[in-house]
Amino acid sequence: MRNCIRMVILPTLCVFAIICTGFVCSAERVNQYEYIEMQPTLKAEPIDPIVIISEQPLEETVSAVEIEEYVEDTLLPQEDIELIALVTMAEAEGECKEGKRLVIDTILNRVDSVYFPDTVHGVIYQANQFSSMWNGRVDKCFVDDDICQLVEEELQSRTNVDTIFFTAGGYGKYGTPMFQVGNHYFSSYE
Repeated sequence: MRNCIRMVILPTLCVFAIICTGFVCSAERVNQYEYIEMQPTLKAEPIDPIVIISEQPLEETVSAVEIEEYVEDTLLPQEDIELIALVTMAEAEGECKEGKRLVIDTILNRVDSVYFPDTVHGVIYQANQFSSMWNGRVDKCFVDDDICQLVEEELQSRTNVDTIFFTAGGYGKYGTPMFQVGNHYFSSYE
C-alpha cells in the first residue's frame, strides 16, 4: 500500500506542485507587466525659464519715413488730419501747444466715444458742438503744418484720453470739470 501511495500520491503531489509553481510564476509575470504598464512613461518636471539678456541694442528695422507712411495710411486720412488741424486753429489759435493738443484730443476722444459720431467729419460738423464751425471763425483760418504735425503726434500717443468737452472762459454745463489750460476749461464725459 505504501508503494501504491508512493506511485499515485507522490506523482500527484509533484504535478500539483509544478502546476502551483507555474501559476505563481505566471501571476508574478502578470503583476510585473501590469506594474510596468501602470508606470508613467513621461515625467514632467518644472524648469526655470531661460532669460537671454543682450548688451547690444536691436538694430532699427523701420525707418521714420515708414512710420510716417504707416500713420498716414492706417490711422486717419490726410483730409481728416487737416480738418482737425483747421478746427484746432479756429478754436485754439492763441493757445499754447498743450492747449492745442487738448483740443485735438477732444476731437479724437469724441470719435472714439459711443456718445458721439464715429468719424472726424461727423464729430466736427455735429450741430452746436464747435462754435468756430457755426460762427464763421473757421472760414478765416488756414491749415497749419505745425498743427497737422501735432495731430499726427496725438494719433500716435494721445496726451489725454478723458477730455470730451472744452469751453472758453469757464466750465460748461456738460461733463465733469477736469482742468484749465489757457482760456479753455476741459471736462470729461462723466
